[in-house]
Amino acid sequence: MDQPRHVHDLADELLSEILLFLLEPAPRAVNDSFYTNGSGNAIEYGEASDLDRFRLVCKRFMRIGTPYKFSRFILRFSEHGFRRLGELLEMQLACYVKTLTYMVRPFYQGSGWARILRTLGTENNALSQLHSRRLQEQTNLTETNYDKIQLQHAIAAFTSLQEIKLLRLQDHRDERLADFIRDHHYSQTGIRLDWEPACTRAVTNLGIALLNSKCSSIRFTAPQISPEATLQLLRAPSTTLAAMGTRLTSLDINFHSNTDNITPTMANLSGVFHRFFIAAKNLIAIHIGFVSKTPLDLDLEALFHNIRWKTLRKLSIQGWRLNAQEIINLARRHRYQLRDFRLGGVYLRPGGRWRDILSVLREEMDQLDRLDLREIDYAAYFDLVAVSNGVEVFDDYDYPAPVQVHVPSSLTVAAGTEEEPSVVLSPATYTPLGLGLGPDGGPDLVCGKMGAFARVSVERVRALGVEDLGDDGVHVLHEQMPLWEAWVLAGSLRARRNGNGRVHGWSM
Repeated sequence: MDQPRHVHDLADELLSEILLFLLEPAPRAVNDSFYTNGSGNAIEYGEASDLDRFRLVCKRFMRIGTPYKFSRFILRFSEHGFRRLGELLEMQLACYVKTLTYMVRPFYQGSGWARILRTLGTENNALSQLHSRRLQEQTNLTETNYDKIQLQHAIAAFTSLQEIKLLRLQDHRDERLADFIRDHHYSQTGIRLDWEPACTRAVTNLGIALLNSKCSSIRFTAPQISPEATLQLLRAPSTTLAAMGTRLTSLDINFHSNTDNITPTMANLSGVFHRFFIAAKNLIAIHIGFVSKTPLDLDLEALFHNIRWKTLRKLSIQGWRLNAQEIINLARRHRYQLRDFRLGGVYLRPGGRWRDILSVLREEMDQLDRLDLREIDYAAYFDLVAVSNGVEVFDDYDYPAPVQVHVPSSLTVAAGTEEEPSVVLSPATYTPLGLGLGPDGGPDLVCGKMGAFARVSVERVRALGVEDLGDDGVHVLHEQMPLWEAWVLAGSLRARRNGNGRVHGWSM
């Protein structure tokens, strides 16, 4: 009779696979920040979790669980944050870190903070003391370059590093201080909380640390980067930019500026992007975004410089005024390898039509299986509704109510005697479309999120002509966007070859 089997008889690799099903999910970014626990502090993965309890079972489980425990490290720009980083290095656990999230607060700028914080103390002593402590920490870290030194030590020790995230950290106490400064007109004296110098220092120090390390194949994410900070790269030698560019496989950045017109600043950065992108030959994913309410009014090639990346699979641009031909040229350069394409908040300049772009994506893209056209429109219409009597009327692009996208009645022959189906989308479920299998095993277009899916026959959408898309060259309705995505994907070269694909949403 066989001897009883125990969990300890399982191989380490199998126990590691089982552990993956027991782990709590990692924190997710929402509105460019992590979930917080109510006090403004990010919830750190693995604190008092099932993973901790697993590691306490025995030495073997400790060995198996340790790489998962320390795969992500969240570093705050604070004395406490850098002390935690130092402890990680001393425990020789840095080799397990795959993702570094660097969370930086806006810097205290200007002189006279002591007097202002004393005045604040007469109204809210606790708030005054907190900001006095943060100001002192900022001074200590920057004047001694302790942040720079520790980052260099850390990234050199992060031998498994794959991703760096730079996040802006601002809580309600920062907002209350900003309100106090505004209400008392201190901003007129140069006193302010400013993200630009904080971002500049963070980008510079991360870049130096990365160059002094052996890390390669890095994904860099910055959902709120300052273009003024990026201007500092103008001073960097070409060899430095090239060395940094070759290490990146993914670049995901959104530019936010204190000024209403970001275009002149980005035009000055054209040379930086050229030197950087020429060197960044290994990029698999690129996202360059701007605030959709104040879109960039600059030619696409001022940043992309007609460069073709042979390895590129995902491409996303957001918040931009562009000509139709610019988008077509960019797509055609990557027609043989691009799989994901996102055009969020892109507004076409006069002279072009969205249907021309859609036709090229449908007929010429060799591998395309994901498409996001969220909030696309025409620049003339955008300008018309952007300002009414000098007052902005943007609605942050909230969907007013669930909408229906009906397949035109011209497809009744293809539908036979069955009732004509429709794609039903709601604000909670609208995501980029992908190809999938329907309940009967046939190909369906699938759009959904969190388990809620809407379906419509691929064949019915594929049969649409470009004239059936309803593109009037004036304005794009919300309900047209998912239909246009569906039309491109249903008739794409990839769909015609394979007949179906996987269900996916957009991710960078």
